[in-house]
This record gives sequence, structure tokens and C-alpha cells, in this order.
Amino acid sequence: MEPTNIITEIISGFTIALLLIPESIAFSFILGLPPSTGLISTAIMSSVTSTIGGSPTLISGATAAVATSLVGVNTLYGKEYIFLTVIIGGILQLLFGISGLYKHILNISQPVITGFLIALGFLIAKSQIANLKDVKTGLWFSNTDYKLAGTLLFSLISLFISVYGKIMHNISFRTNHLKIIIPGGLLSILVLGLLLYISPIKNIFEIVGTRGDSKISNFAFNVPNVELTSANILKVLPFAVAMALTGLTESIFMVKDASKILNSTANPFVETLAQGVGNIITGLCGGIGGCVLVGQSKYNLENGSKTILSSRATSLFFIALTLFFSKAINNIPMPAIIGIMTMIAYNTATANYAYMLKNFRSEWLIILLTASLGIYSESLALAIIVGSIVQQAIKYIKSI
Repeated sequence: MEPTNIITEIISGFTIALLLIPESIAFSFILGLPPSTGLISTAIMSSVTSTIGGSPTLISGATAAVATSLVGVNTLYGKEYIFLTVIIGGILQLLFGISGLYKHILNISQPVITGFLIALGFLIAKSQIANLKDVKTGLWFSNTDYKLAGTLLFSLISLFISVYGKIMHNISFRTNHLKIIIPGGLLSILVLGLLLYISPIKNIFEIVGTRGDSKISNFAFNVPNVELTSANILKVLPFAVAMALTGLTESIFMVKDASKILNSTANPFVETLAQGVGNIITGLCGGIGGCVLVGQSKYNLENGSKTILSSRATSLFFIALTLFFSKAINNIPMPAIIGIMTMIAYNTATANYAYMLKNFRSEWLIILLTASLGIYSESLALAIIVGSIVQQAIKYIKSI
């Protein structure tokens, strides 16, 4: 590999690692867990899949697709059951790979995938509403201290900076013919963090540390404190199936997409096994699991990355940052997180925009059905299954 390409991939890995920090924290908040939970999940998932994954350049970590699949477990049974669900979900993903069932996910149609992504983006955006409430009381921020207005205002500023960075192909500058990229999301964190320290506005919004410590002391096994009985397994099994299916759907979608862009042959079977192994280890370490991240993987490809070096660099940089700079992470303003996640919600919902624009007239029923069912039920797995069945039924009726 040329030295220039090596530098490009390392820089891409570093910038993505920085951007993964607020996202991992935000996915923890979806489940009402401390920031360290999402950070542990991303550290493990990115390490495992960048080492034994089936496609180079792909970035794995804590994701909304998996987090939203686990919300019901948390609501019905409590936080400890989340980790058991992640472990079982990982085992199911291994079975998907070994049995060949992953091939059915490869064949999920574009209209269903489009509806899935729209629903996923909506659920990400909806989850940000909880960040406008007091973490202890669950009540809306009071406007007597301008906290609600301040949080909304600076979240909009964060969103503007994040989107501006994307429009400008991220804020960048050149030095010695080397392009240094600063992601819009990172710039948002830096700007709001600077405002926090140079102005008297710090009391009108929260920081990450108020919602839980992001410090990770180690990655030791932390087996879920749940009795491993058939009754408990059956309790969480539907959620584990949903997590396994939605995680693999997002992952295999990006495996296929990256293969087209790189004009190379990826191995969805190996990627399926890697996702399963990663989720089992993550659950055993008290994490919330994850899968391939669509936005970050696309961003890595846009930066010119072509090999596994970029994804491995992402993993190593992420672990180093979370282990040694937790104090700085705790001081990230919450509006920055909200703004970044709102941008990610939009990017996720429009990830298959080109296909939708071209084919909406002929495929509108399946797209809207899948998206609407996913949003209404908050079960992306159910949306995928029903959308696929209805599409096959329509094809059958037309063939008669």
C-alpha cells in the first residue's frame, strides 16, 4: 500500500473514532444506561469485526437498529435482561450463519430495506426527546431557568454545524498536500464545548457526565445477573430474534453496498459470524451489542479507504480515547449529542434515497407499509418480516 493511502486510512479511522464517541453515548441513553455501556459496546464490536469481519472498511459499534430492538426488554424486565438478550442475539446470529439463513437477509428487497431505513431514522430522532427531560425525575426541563429553551437552541446550533460539515464534505484543510478532515459532528462538539467554558451559559443545558460516567476502567467479563433458566430465555427470545435480524439486515446491506463501491467480493457469511461473536462478547462484558454502522461505513468509503487498516485504526483510536480521555467525554454538552443524532437520523432515513426517488411510484406500498409498521410498532424486525411477506404476496397475485 502506498504511504499516502496508509495515512489517508489512519486519518479516516481517527476521525471516525472521534465521531463514534457521542453516538455510542447517545445509543446508551436510548436504553436509559450510562455512557460507558455504549462505549464498551462500540469498542468490542469494532475490535472483533475489524479483525475477523467479512468486508474491509466497514465500521461496527453500538447502533440504533440494535438499541431500539432492546427497548422493550428494558421496559418489561429491567436492565440486566438487556445483556442476556444481547448474548442470545449473538448466538442466533451464529446460527443464522451456520445454517445459511443469512442468505434470506441477502435477498431482502430494496423497497423493504428502504422502509426499514426510514423507520430506523424516525426511531433515532424520536429517542432524542428523552434528552429534553431531567434524568432523575423524568420531567420536562423547566423553562424558568431557560433549560428547555437553551437545550433546544443549542441542539439546533449543533445540528446546523453538523449538517454544514457534511455539505462541505466535512470541514477540511490541506497541509503538505495532505487533506485533514474534521467531521461536522466533531466540530459541533468543539464549538459547543468552547461556548460552555467561555460564557455563562453552562447552567442552561446538561453535559454527558450528568447522565452517567463514561469512564471505562477495563473490559472484563461482567456476566448478566440473571438466572439462566428456560423461562428467562423465553422471556427475551422475541427481542433477541428482533435484535439479531435487524442487526444483520443493516450489516449485510452495507456489505453489499461496500462491495459495489470497492468493486470487490465481500463475504456476508463471515461478516454474519463476526457479528455473532462480537455480540456474544459484548453481552458478556455488560454491553448493548451492535452491528455495522451505515453512516460511518459510508463516510469511511468517501474518505478513500479501501482496506481493513481504516477499520482497525478506528477501533484502536476509539479504545485509546475512551480509556484515557473519559473526563473530556463527560464534559461534552448534551445539545451537541442531540444535534449529531438528529443529523444521523436524517442520514439513516435517506440512506436509500436514490432508490426511493427512482422507484417510489412503483414500490410505494411496500416502502410505506414497512416504514409505517416499523414506526408504529417500534419493531423493525416485524416491519421487515411483514413487508417481505406482503411483497411476495403481491408478486404471487400478479403472476396468477
